[in-house]
Amino acid sequence: MVDLAPDLALTPVAADDDAALRDWFSLITAARAHDTPADPPPCLVEHRAQLLAGDPGYDERAWLARAGAEVVGVALLTLPVLDNLDNAYAEILVAPAHRRRGVGGRLLAHLAEAARAAGRVRLQIDAREPLDERGPGPAFLAAAGARLALADQRRRLTLPPPEPAALDALAAQARTASAGYELVQWTGDTPPEWLDDVAALVARMSTDAPHDDLHHGPEHYDAARVRAQDESRRARGLRCTVTAAQAPDGRLAAYTAIFQTATVAWHANQGDTIVAPEHRGRRLGMLVKLANLERVRRDRPDLAVIDTYNADSNPWMVAINEAMGFRPHDRYGEWELDL
Repeated sequence: MVDLAPDLALTPVAADDDAALRDWFSLITAARAHDTPADPPPCLVEHRAQLLAGDPGYDERAWLARAGAEVVGVALLTLPVLDNLDNAYAEILVAPAHRRRGVGGRLLAHLAEAARAAGRVRLQIDAREPLDERGPGPAFLAAAGARLALADQRRRLTLPPPEPAALDALAAQARTASAGYELVQWTGDTPPEWLDDVAALVARMSTDAPHDDLHHGPEHYDAARVRAQDESRRARGLRCTVTAAQAPDGRLAAYTAIFQTATVAWHANQGDTIVAPEHRGRRLGMLVKLANLERVRRDRPDLAVIDTYNADSNPWMVAINEAMGFRPHDRYGEWELDL
């Protein structure tokens, strides 16, 4: 097979370069249809805003790889600028017809060089593979000298729930165990009165969620960062549905969120779920997840599939999700490459 890598031209993508953004989007669309056809197509609204309105605290840079006039790959580098300043997060995507020709290796080398130039000491890269076999992504990263630092699984809930009566029973048990707590719900931006509490809960995701061998230190969140995150999501067309539990002292004790893109009504992602340590043991995680599911189903009747991700080393959250009807769909490893 001909090695295309020496003939590649890598060009940076400007945030306002519509032609380059469309080429990138076309590549993502083709790759997703090839690799994970049961997943939703990418959202153009979210994609066009990615480099203009990324998450606060991160600097994103992208390069397109061309062989002649054809786009054959894309490399994305995300640099934390507030926390975890030794890290750089990388994504590599190669067009299906151009794989196993050295394109991925060239893109990885380029990202490593850019990360080193930014003063980073490691790349962190996700790789997907099926549940029951070894995938090409992990094999590629292992061959490049990366190591698996955190093993995740994606679980999928198909709606309507297979056993609605069982969910009703779980909700009743959670309400009993959490007597004295009240539910607070919203869609969209965080209400001003909850900004500080949400910041404290979201920050705990970087300290309380399992990270195994992944180098990931604490992240600082305050009201301003939560507000900026809301603005970023709004600019990218993401609809965020939140349920929180308010403790008897008036503070938020637990939090969960579900996200949908602007262009796909049938699919959503269940995001962060966290319970403050002093409030654990009262089934608050189950309480807010079930209430949020009920809320988003009522607001979005076309919703048919919800995905969520959990570390294998987080049996508590896995147990909640599986009790709700989520089932393993595929595996995601978080890999590290020392620079």
